[in-house]
Amino acid sequence: MVRAAALQGEDAPGLAKALANATAQALTMFLSQAMVMPGIPAAVVPPAGAGATSGPGRLMPPPAGGPMAAQLEGLCNAQLTAQGIKGEDAPGLARSMAATIAQGIQLFTAQSMVMPGIAVAGFATSAPGLLQPVPLASSVEGAAKGFLQRDGLRGENAPDLAQAMANTVDLALTQFATMAMVSPGIPCPPGASAGPGRLM
Repeated sequence: MVRAAALQGEDAPGLAKALANATAQALTMFLSQAMVMPGIPAAVVPPAGAGATSGPGRLMPPPAGGPMAAQLEGLCNAQLTAQGIKGEDAPGLARSMAATIAQGIQLFTAQSMVMPGIAVAGFATSAPGLLQPVPLASSVEGAAKGFLQRDGLRGENAPDLAQAMANTVDLALTQFATMAMVSPGIPCPPGASAGPGRLM
């Protein structure tokens, strides 16, 4: 993504690795914190309590449902340092990276949905649920440009850097949506789910 955005300086490979590693660690945190909110429409028939969810579910937004920028800044700093990126702009870059990743997660929780059709048996979901991928690159890129400006990174490569960060976060969240699943076991009385769900 860094090369695709025309960033080709000596620090470009290290920056790409730092960004990828920081994003992966952030999504690991997201997976452990993410929650599916109660209220998924469910067509469940008593007395067996069998059926399926009949409408989409929503994810809980950060801070309860995912990491915030302040939680990610330290790991972004550590990843940049590990790649030998330690100049005067490094703290601002870490701050911008953290904010961009957090913005991607925030937008993902707002826009992605748990797909309908999760099997229900015994008044609880009995199969994993799927998440819907959502395109986020353009929204995240606009935010990233603002973060870089805020953090004093205003050079000629700043727009390319914003694009690289946005594309990395977008691709990572697209892969996340195809790999993460909603764990079975969400209570589902007739009408709608009555408890939160977790991802796995």
